[in-house]
Amino acid sequence: MIIYMIRYLRLKVHQIGRATKRSAFLNQYFPKLKDPVYWAGDRHSFAKAGFIGMFCMMLPIPFQMLLSSALAYYLRANIPLATALAWITNPLTMWPIWYGGYLFGTWVLGTPDLFAASAHITIGSQVWFNEVFPLIWKPFFLGNFLLGSLFGFVTYLMIGSFRWSYIRNLMNTVLRRH
Repeated sequence: MIIYMIRYLRLKVHQIGRATKRSAFLNQYFPKLKDPVYWAGDRHSFAKAGFIGMFCMMLPIPFQMLLSSALAYYLRANIPLATALAWITNPLTMWPIWYGGYLFGTWVLGTPDLFAASAHITIGSQVWFNEVFPLIWKPFFLGNFLLGSLFGFVTYLMIGSFRWSYIRNLMNTVLRRH
């Protein structure tokens, strides 16, 4: 069962890569996109993509995926990995992740957590933007920025020191048996 899933995923990645290479828009505006470092890469390319994806994951901004893909392109990192890591924060996970960043920011700055004090105010309302946001934006953005940098750095070190040859040999052994 797992073998068929791996083969299916390899086929899909190959099809996406082929469609990307044939795209007139991408070829016109991103001419270096055909370079294998963006799709297959090496350890350094994957490590940079790990940093980019984890950093962008923590940024409390819309379209993190597009930012991580663009940064991966300009920094010559693996685009699929950077994009996939940015997907960790999705509509279900972004609130607890960003709140954790906010708490980290309050700890770094030594400011109080205003969650309980502002619980009666609807988030995004005019009152919230006038009364609460001016008090929380510094720890919110600083905490998420610092945690993104920290998570990115740790991911960069983990991927950079990982021996991909072990996984490659294991995969080749498993695929040869079937």
